[in-house]
Amino acid sequence: MLEFCLMQAGNEADVSDLFTLLKQAEAYSILVEGVLPSIEDAHENLSELPPGKTSADKCFYGIWQAECLIGCAELIRGYPEPDIAYLGLLLFADSSQGKGHGVQALNHLFRLARDWGCARMRLGVIATNVRGLSFWKREGFGEIYRKSVEGFTGEVIVMQKEI
Repeated sequence: MLEFCLMQAGNEADVSDLFTLLKQAEAYSILVEGVLPSIEDAHENLSELPPGKTSADKCFYGIWQAECLIGCAELIRGYPEPDIAYLGLLLFADSSQGKGHGVQALNHLFRLARDWGCARMRLGVIATNVRGLSFWKREGFGEIYRKSVEGFTGEVIVMQKEI
């Protein structure tokens, strides 16, 4: 059973826990950014907001199993349109991947988005993340466009699903 606990940008314990998780998923950072994760990445993940959004629009969850942080997820309410929930990140430690946790977490996030009144979920996956792209397609997300974003090892494939 997974537990979802909110993490906060100003909480140093949350920053430290997230950094530990990012190091346990360093293959992802190398794959999509070409570098190892840093403590600054943990701070940025917890604090960054899209234009026009406030911290009240963002939920950043630590995903726990048996008192161990095994993953994290970021969901933004009403971005880029009022009826869209934007999934900024869904990440699991390398040792926790391939165990069905992604589907469980996604179902939790779908419920949250629907509670917000959102009808669609949108995300971006980096083209070099072939395994991630396959997961999103399997879960019914369809590509809507691609764009280049500085700092990533490939194009961002923007995908969306009706929820």
